[in-house]
Amino acid sequence: MTDNLIESIRIAVADGATDEARAAGANACRTLLAALDTSLGQPLAPAAPPPVNQQVAMMAAALRGVPMDQLADLLIAKLRTLVPVDQQSAVRSIHIPLVGVPR
Repeated sequence: MTDNLIESIRIAVADGATDEARAAGANACRTLLAALDTSLGQPLAPAAPPPVNQQVAMMAAALRGVPMDQLADLLIAKLRTLVPVDQQSAVRSIHIPLVGVPR
């Protein structure tokens, strides 16, 4: 969680940051300040959730450096959780014969 907050702040203070990114950074600063002001053992006061456009900007910033093959694996894993186990079919390999092309 802390890494996401710090990343939001880093994006917000970068040159050319959008208004949404700056607002997300300000919200991250408030969350960190609330955590620092809380005594040990006391629960944190829940922060108000950021608006949807800030949430989208934060998700996009988090996914910016992830390789495409890893994103595809995450997507496949998420989609598999949405299909009931009894409806999942077994994976079968497909044999595609390669044909030589004359030169």
